[in-house]
Amino acid sequence: MVLLLTGAIDIRSFNVPFTSITSVEERFSQYLCSIEYAITHYQLITEIVFCENTGYAFNHVPLQEKALINGKKLEILSFRGDYDQIKQKGKGYGEGEIIRYALQNSEILGKRDTFFKLTGRLIVKNMDEIITATPFENSFIYHPKNIYQMPVDHVETFFYKVNKNLYDKYLIDAYKEVDEPQFRFLEHLFYERLSSLNLQSFKRVPLISGFSGSSGDPYESGKKAEILERINCFIGVHNLKKTVIEKFMTQLFSFVLKVRKLVKWT
Repeated sequence: MVLLLTGAIDIRSFNVPFTSITSVEERFSQYLCSIEYAITHYQLITEIVFCENTGYAFNHVPLQEKALINGKKLEILSFRGDYDQIKQKGKGYGEGEIIRYALQNSEILGKRDTFFKLTGRLIVKNMDEIITATPFENSFIYHPKNIYQMPVDHVETFFYKVNKNLYDKYLIDAYKEVDEPQFRFLEHLFYERLSSLNLQSFKRVPLISGFSGSSGDPYESGKKAEILERINCFIGVHNLKKTVIEKFMTQLFSFVLKVRKLVKWT
């Protein structure tokens, strides 16, 4: 399996909106940790592509040698993204540029039909379990607004699995419509473009470690939140198209959450 890690190392002078972690040293260290973790812990990932869009140069030979020792191939891509647009529209615009560039320039991705995408400063602690349990070519994490108490439905973009044909058909240019200052995020556009498709989510809850680039908050959730996510995963909340039973269970769970909230307020 192939893993695409996306990154933006040196963003100091670009004033990217909704971005709290701007230290080059901190960001670079987090990317290195994520790449090294992927090399040493993801046994079912055999090829890794790291693509970043600030043109940051670093010696990646030691990482590639470490990948070879662990039976993996590592490809590093770096280019300068359109930061005039990224400053105006937000980091989701840059994310879309990175994936387009990787698909057009990566030797590894050019030879494969399907890949996992992960935001480059994060790790998935149960990656091998997810790969084994999820046979689908396309898996996205859908968050319905009625359960997550958000203003709009969205599909997470920090981690997903996708076939290149589907990405080219539905998602390749979604980033051009991003306008984060107007609260139109890439996650909203992914939902709009995928909502009509019969797509399943992962069959295991991804256990994410790392820090949000937007808020700087850690991704690790508490035990209570993890239990709720496991319930959501089990009853099919994250599936974009649900069976009759999954629809019923999702509506029931949404009702229970509303009742709990009302009782708490009273």
